[in-house]
Amino acid sequence: MIALIGASPIFFTALQASINAPTEAFRGCLKSASAKATETKVAPDGIENYFKAECSAQLESLKSAVIAFRVKNGMAKKTAVEDANMTVEDYMAAPADRYRFIAGMNAPAKAEPPKSDA
Repeated sequence: MIALIGASPIFFTALQASINAPTEAFRGCLKSASAKATETKVAPDGIENYFKAECSAQLESLKSAVIAFRVKNGMAKKTAVEDANMTVEDYMAAPADRYRFIAGMNAPAKAEPPKSDA
C-alpha cells in the first residue's frame, strides 16, 4: 500500500514532464518568432498566422502532448483535442497581443489633414 502511495506522485510527475518539454519548446519558438517578425515587419493582423507557420513543429508537438496527457487522465479524445487547441491559442495570445501593441507604438504617426480657416 505504501509503495502505491509513493508511486502515484512519481507517475503524475512523469506525466506532467511529458508536457513541460513541448510547452517550453513552443514558448521559446514564439519568443524567437516574435523577434523575427519585428525584424521583418510582419503586419500585426497576420501575427497569429506567422506564429503558426514559424512554430508549426512545436505547435503540433505541444498539441499531441496535451491530447495524450488529457486522454491518459480520463478525458474523452474529442474534448482533449478541443482543450489542446485552446491551450495552443492561449499560449499564442500574450505574444500576439504584445507584438500588436509594440507594432502600434512603433508605427509612424498619421499626419492630420490641414484645417482650413474658412
